[in-house]
Amino acid sequence: MVKYYVKRTLLGSTLIVGLLIITYLLVYIAPGDPAHVWAGKPRGPKATEAIELARKELGLDQPLHIQIVTFMIRFLTGNWGVSIAFKQPIADVILRSFKATAELLLFSYMIAIPLGLALGIFMALKRGSKVDLLLRLTSSMFISVPRFWLALIVVFVFYLIGFQSLGRMDPRFSIEFKEVTGFYLLDSLLILRVDIFLDVLTRLTAPSLIIAVYPVFSIAKYVRYTLSERFYEDYVIEAVSLGISRISILTRYALRGVIPAVVQLAGINFVYSFVETTIVELVFMREGIGKILVDGILRSDYPLIVAAFFTVSLILVAVNTFTDILQKRLDPRVTI
Repeated sequence: MVKYYVKRTLLGSTLIVGLLIITYLLVYIAPGDPAHVWAGKPRGPKATEAIELARKELGLDQPLHIQIVTFMIRFLTGNWGVSIAFKQPIADVILRSFKATAELLLFSYMIAIPLGLALGIFMALKRGSKVDLLLRLTSSMFISVPRFWLALIVVFVFYLIGFQSLGRMDPRFSIEFKEVTGFYLLDSLLILRVDIFLDVLTRLTAPSLIIAVYPVFSIAKYVRYTLSERFYEDYVIEAVSLGISRISILTRYALRGVIPAVVQLAGINFVYSFVETTIVELVFMREGIGKILVDGILRSDYPLIVAAFFTVSLILVAVNTFTDILQKRLDPRVTI
């Protein structure tokens, strides 16, 4: 078991280093001059001199392999530098944005996992019926629908009915609101402001449900299919013949063999959902990693772009590593 944990952790670490190098190379060859932005977009006779000075400050005058090594050392030691666009420490900008994205994503999965399990169990119990057929067709349809398109439809409908769902919080609360953890839903409870809590919850629910669509129906379809097969296993048939209750057979026998694979599926879905979250955030005009990435690209802020991609990659690899380890814990037969 320990050998598996070490292997999986080393594999994840190697993947993170590789992603860092690839991300830096992609940003390096992308159009735009970060030094021009860092120098304040100078004009006039001394513009060239100012840009060259900025290139030295950013280390862009060094050979590419030196830039990559310096970049790797800085990032792996936590020295992420200063944002060219925001003139603030990159770590502070990323942390602030990540908290907004994490709040949305965690709330989505608090809805998605139990709802997907419940729906999958219901479909398995109703397998072969018209209800099962209808739910399977619905699942296939919602899995195929692009989340950004669904988000645009929801925002448009809310606009027509006069329902405010954009942003993380009503601007009139921003002056008196005090952040504690950076998670607005939790912070509003900590400062005992029910009105702010309801406002944040209202604005959080719609994008969370949109992000939860894919994991809900993908988990439901998988649970339905796997449980339907489990019901024909010998041990389940024998349990029925012994008069064991249907609920006990479901929870103590059939469902137990499904949970490890559901954990792995949830981890894979989390990867897709994280990418989708950045797009849904832009549609709902919420703070988050998506907005930071767009701002960084538009302003040629390559240190911020790399840091944002690194953060996303780190989280995705960490989640996959954690789910693999958890799956191994639940099912010792799992191997790399």
